[in-house]
Amino acid sequence: MKTVLEYKGYLGSAEVDVENGVLVGKLLFIRDVITYSSESPRGLEAAFHEAVDDYLETCAEDGSEPDVPFKGSFNVRIGPERHRDAVLAARSKNMGLNDFVCAAIDAATRRPQAVQHVHKHEVVVLMQGPTSTRVAASDNPPAWETLGGTAQH
Repeated sequence: MKTVLEYKGYLGSAEVDVENGVLVGKLLFIRDVITYSSESPRGLEAAFHEAVDDYLETCAEDGSEPDVPFKGSFNVRIGPERHRDAVLAARSKNMGLNDFVCAAIDAATRRPQAVQHVHKHEVVVLMQGPTSTRVAASDNPPAWETLGGTAQH
């Protein structure tokens, strides 16, 4: 069972209340307290959807704006020294502090991408006579390069 449910941009928890023998949850990351419960996992997901729909309907009826998770801004308390260091690091990259912090968050939360491994060899072939030849490293079929004479492929 998923421990976080998602519906219409809202996230909800899924937990077991052992004492009462039910599954319970609440909407996450909003100030309003909205809870739901069920005796089964499928029922909990349905109760979550119903809770979100009821919340949105109630807000519409009241004429109030529903609280939404992840508004796009948050306060971070980092202390004066770290604040100074971040501003100077951002400035050294010709960035504003907001862009610098966003880039750091992106780097820390991005899923690893597939890494392309390129493997090249350089081969040196010494031949009897006045000409030395080597194969140039390339992703294409070997190209012959001559060092001090002519080479034939």
